[in-house]
Amino acid sequence: MRNPRRTAELTTGRTNREIAERLYITPRTVATHIEHILTKLDLPNRAAAAARAATWGIAPSP
Repeated sequence: MRNPRRTAELTTGRTNREIAERLYITPRTVATHIEHILTKLDLPNRAAAAARAATWGIAPSP
């Protein structure tokens, strides 16, 4: 995973807007990153991506 921090943010249950504020990017950029993560990992939704990140031990910074 090129940028695990973006994937880690999925595990928090935050909205795109909340993630965008934490990463200093736009909500649309967050949506695009999430779309690419889901496609790359062949996952159906954010919950599945969060579960995968958890199994890999990827966790968000506080």
